[in-house]
Amino acid sequence: MFATRLFRAFAAVLLFTAACSTDYSSAPRHPAPVASVAVGPTALVLKIGQTKQLTAFLKDAAGNALSGRPVTWETDSPNVATVSDAGLVTATGPGYVTIIATCEGKTFSVAATVTDE
Repeated sequence: MFATRLFRAFAAVLLFTAACSTDYSSAPRHPAPVASVAVGPTALVLKIGQTKQLTAFLKDAAGNALSGRPVTWETDSPNVATVSDAGLVTATGPGYVTIIATCEGKTFSVAATVTDE
């Protein structure tokens, strides 16, 4: 009789524990926000018609590298250089230009000089 009650109590505890447990491995995770953006190379000297690939490096507040975040690229002077959505800079005319990478409100600027020689 005592063994039966003990078994039932044990079974009830197991069922309760199983019903109350949460599997956090499938819970959605919120990625860390971007705290800083850096771009390499940090300065460019190009001749008209040349191209150079820029790469954005994203980090969280703890300095951990982040990936898979969209980066937007822009130029302040498209008559000197253009930049593609992937960060490819193309020199279009002589002068000075700033290329800007932005991700989650954080920016980084790269100075470029384009010569016609």
